[in-house]
Amino acid sequence: EYNGGKVILGSATPSIESFLLAKRGQYELVRMDERISGNMPDMHIVDMKQEIISGNNGIFSAELTASLKDTVARGEQAMIFLNRRGHSSFVMCKKCGYTAKCTDCDITLTYHSADNKLKCHYCGKRYKMLDCCPECGSREIRYGKIGTQRVVEELKKIFPDINILRMDNETTATKTAYLDILGAFASGEAQILVGTQMIAKGHDFPNVTLVGILDADMSLYFSDYRSAERTFQLVTQVAGRAGRAAKLGKVILQTYSPNHYVFRFAARYDYDGFFDKENNTRLVSDFPPYTTIMRIMMSGADEDKVIECAKAIYLKIKPLKDKYDYDIVYMQAMKSPVGKIENKFRYQILLRFKRVRERNIIADAYKAMEEGKTKGVSVFAEINPQNLN
Repeated sequence: EYNGGKVILGSATPSIESFLLAKRGQYELVRMDERISGNMPDMHIVDMKQEIISGNNGIFSAELTASLKDTVARGEQAMIFLNRRGHSSFVMCKKCGYTAKCTDCDITLTYHSADNKLKCHYCGKRYKMLDCCPECGSREIRYGKIGTQRVVEELKKIFPDINILRMDNETTATKTAYLDILGAFASGEAQILVGTQMIAKGHDFPNVTLVGILDADMSLYFSDYRSAERTFQLVTQVAGRAGRAAKLGKVILQTYSPNHYVFRFAARYDYDGFFDKENNTRLVSDFPPYTTIMRIMMSGADEDKVIECAKAIYLKIKPLKDKYDYDIVYMQAMKSPVGKIENKFRYQILLRFKRVRERNIIADAYKAMEEGKTKGVSVFAEINPQNLN
């Protein structure tokens, strides 16, 4: 504004907030409804419940396995998307139910088979892999949901003679690794690229004709009002990596919820239909963009002090419910979903309020924060946080 410049927001899947502003005329909307290289790839939704009924308990559906074999045989490339790195997302004792957790963070450890270690994806701490359960001594150890590392291992069993690349936080830790992997795939050194969100957006590989989306439900059931929106965005964006040149593309989406509206709209690339459905849900349930969420987070090494601080701030904020009446639709103090990170305990106060008197409510909440602060406890606030976990 200061320099009289123009700002362009470009996306195949705008946020609900941005598209609502465009529909209201606060943003000028410029649409490009046709793909420059032709049609979007066909998306096939595979019901993984039926795969299990038919006797297939593997990672890949019969259709995805057959399509991968056809793609490789034609000399074309495929991308496999799974938004979970590592070998398995948790390690559990089958006998007593013990689950390995980080001692510093309230989070389960992920098994990485390459170095046979358990790792915390919050603080980075590493642990020796379990030989037996530390609680009951049982050697019956169960591996949880699969990660990218395991996917590569399973693919190598099917395709022992081709090169398969993996792109996630583990494989791109060094300075040039990201570009090295993309360069190798672009030059045809590998026929299959397995990756997390890193492979979902912006990449243009003319020889990629197949995209497989594994465990598409994973982001759908997070305890976050944006979970449906994020799933639609991810599925649509990663699907767009297939068939970007003259060759036709195909997308195979594996899910246990084939009738969910997110996948129905995504399979048709129907952003407008998804927006109407999601926007109406937000409207009737009083979630952004029709309300504002404020999260006040307290964290510290002494849990008693953090609880004391949370109580003090909550008692200062509670009278706002009477002051602003129906404008505040939700107010609650609680332990954070991830209750401890790097040996610091976390508690939070969540406020959700209508936007009519938004500035006044935020100002009063900040004042209550300052008055209720406790020494030795870190306190900060977020407005409409991107991650409520």
